[in-house]
Amino acid sequence: MDIISSDRTPPCPRCGQEGLLQARVPHGWVNASGALVQGRNGVVLCATCDADQPHAAALITWFHVNGQVEVGAEHEFKRLLVAWAEHVHVPLLDERALTEEAALWQEGEL
Repeated sequence: MDIISSDRTPPCPRCGQEGLLQARVPHGWVNASGALVQGRNGVVLCATCDADQPHAAALITWFHVNGQVEVGAEHEFKRLLVAWAEHVHVPLLDERALTEEAALWQEGEL
């Protein structure tokens, strides 16, 4: 897992609200030819969309209480972060939407 550090966390792709953090987690799928495709996918922790996920809720609470990682709080933050990342759900690739977007791009519509 990679934590992406920046001045601004991207908005949640599900609801558009401000995200708490962005991380790149391992992700893979089997393509149409049966080959395993492995890589990393960016995920955003959202206080609204992820609140009902047990491993996310603890990390969301940590952010509400602490705001940001300060010296001396790294151990607890890392523990909660790893627990969340191990259980984060990366949606499956929507191949139909990808094909449609690629066609629009090739036609100059994007």
